[in-house]
Amino acid sequence: MQYKSTMVIVMLAAFSLITLLVMIKSRHFFKALILSAAQGIAALFAVNLLSAATGVSLAVNPVTLALSAVGSLPAVIAMLVSRLFIA
Repeated sequence: MQYKSTMVIVMLAAFSLITLLVMIKSRHFFKALILSAAQGIAALFAVNLLSAATGVSLAVNPVTLALSAVGSLPAVIAMLVSRLFIA
């Protein structure tokens, strides 16, 4: 069980690092940072909005909000994938 949670943490860290590197390479870092955070939070709420149709939901709490803001869409996808492995 600990192997799976470690794998999830490594995936989230890698996705967050990749997102951060892409934002740094762009010439508009703060604009990219704000748009990326908004995209991640919107994706988290979209997953929960569609949970009635799909049966898959993610808890909205400070940890998931922070992860989705920092890691954007890849972090939300990683949380969904981790839900498959852990649950």
